[in-house]
Amino acid sequence: MLDSGGGETCATRPPDEGPDATSVETPPEPSRAPHNHPPLCDLTVIEIRELVAGALPEPGDSLWRELRSDSRKGVSRICDSLARKRERASAERERARSLRRHEAALWEKGLDHVAGVDEVGRGPLAGPVVAAAVVLPRELSFSGIDDSKKLTASRREELFDLIHRDAVAVGVGRVSESVIDEINILRATHRAMRVALEDLGLSPDHVLVDGDPIPDLAIEQTGIHRGDEKSAAIAAASIVAKVTRDRLLVEYDRLYSGYGFARHKGYGTPDHMAALARLGPCEIHRRSFSPVLSSGGGYSEEFVRFRKLMLDADTPEELDEIAGEVARTTKTLAPYELSKLRGLYKRSYARVRAGLKRVR
Repeated sequence: MLDSGGGETCATRPPDEGPDATSVETPPEPSRAPHNHPPLCDLTVIEIRELVAGALPEPGDSLWRELRSDSRKGVSRICDSLARKRERASAERERARSLRRHEAALWEKGLDHVAGVDEVGRGPLAGPVVAAAVVLPRELSFSGIDDSKKLTASRREELFDLIHRDAVAVGVGRVSESVIDEINILRATHRAMRVALEDLGLSPDHVLVDGDPIPDLAIEQTGIHRGDEKSAAIAAASIVAKVTRDRLLVEYDRLYSGYGFARHKGYGTPDHMAALARLGPCEIHRRSFSPVLSSGGGYSEEFVRFRKLMLDADTPEELDEIAGEVARTTKTLAPYELSKLRGLYKRSYARVRAGLKRVR
């Protein structure tokens, strides 16, 4: 039946028997339903939709009972929509509680400042590796923190600002591509994490790390594999690190045009590889990474020569002579080349002392 205004008229429907199918077992959140509203029978479906806009009535409150007893199909659809909204809100609350279980266990021990640490940029062919450390308060004024890879770029930007606003402390660490080439990406990642913790401005009581623990860290820590999916503090750190590095690569795109850094953020995408082949490496490319090496921008001729000599050496005396020549020509070698030759010298020395010859 329709009323004169074109809306459906209401007819009283018997209340549902037993608990509502959409009710939840956990205690309900406080209702945000409007109060002192006219009887729903006096309102059109459009007016009811406007009335409950932004509200989340719970089973048992007066507005929910009225909505459920209204037989109009439009009102029934409103009920279904509100029920789905409540279920999503309940699921998000449960996800948020689960995401903070590691922090909660430490808080219960009296460890107030729990830092989450994560990094971004181990795999790219260009740019620094960036780590972030975040200490979150026990109560957050916003929701939605998640693994940065699961979020859109715009949502990461929003959460980046909210994290900086509400966090107890935020620290960021960067290690450049030249240092990555010199000490390798794993050590560079650990260095960036330590720098991020130092940048917090406070000493954390405990550190939650995405992945394996940080070597030589003088703070109690717990490594959590896939930690950005299991800890709110680590997830917050992943967002801060991701946004920080992405913004940096956008700036690099302006400085080094033609590579597309703003699009691929330094990862080895097909268009990045095509640009490498066409333009060769630029200053921010990681020269020790295989795709960059194969593009012709890797090791110098001097390095290649010294490497062959060390691999072919059969006696400690030969190796010492080669090492002396390397020492006299250090200015022609890049820092990462020197670092790799030092490592090769040690391995070659151990080989020849053991009486082993290189298999040719």
